Amino acid sequence: MSRSTKLLAISVLALLGPCGTLLATPVRFVPLNPEIAALKLGVRDSKGTKPLNDLNPGKRSSSYNCVTGKSPLLLVLLDRQDQDGKPESVEILLTAEMKSPLVVILPDPAQPSGLRTVAVDDDKAGFPWGALRFLNTTDLALMLRFDSDEVKPLPAENSILDILPGGDARNVGIKLFKQDTAPETTPETTPETT
Repeated sequence: MSRSTKLLAISVLALLGPCGTLLATPVRFVPLNPEIAALKLGVRDSKGTKPLNDLNPGKRSSSYNCVTGKSPLLLVLLDRQDQDGKPESVEILLTAEMKSPLVVILPDPAQPSGLRTVAVDDDKAGFPWGALRFLNTTDLALMLRFDSDEVKPLPAENSILDILPGGDARNVGIKLFKQDTAPETTPETTPETT
């Protein structure tokens, strides 16, 4: 191999090296309520800002390809500015294990933006058809009772619990309560979903 060929190969590898850490990840969004859905929001990655045009509290948005790895992913409030004149933003924390990130947008009066985000893995392999997913965004440790007397903990602050009820198609009674209190009735006697 000639010296110029070796230099070219090294140059190509040097160019590819940093790009290897950048990943184009399809990310979906869901706001908690109609008030958040009505805000002018966007997502900013290392390539720029894309407006989120299809936010709806009743369903996931379409996928937005976001380049992750070099700079943090940000949820941007397009019509609000901080003290420096830049759009208010909230960091979106994704983990490398997430195959299909879903970003839940929540109100948070304690933040300058008034919002916070929680990213969960919405991959079908880990969340099969018929499963129910609970996301605890409170600072309270909760318990969930379902399918007669089965009880599962739902720890405080952004914990996730998936349940897959068995049996035939039916209405499933669910009782959600604080960890330090016990429900008075079972789901079979009170078939209401909390």
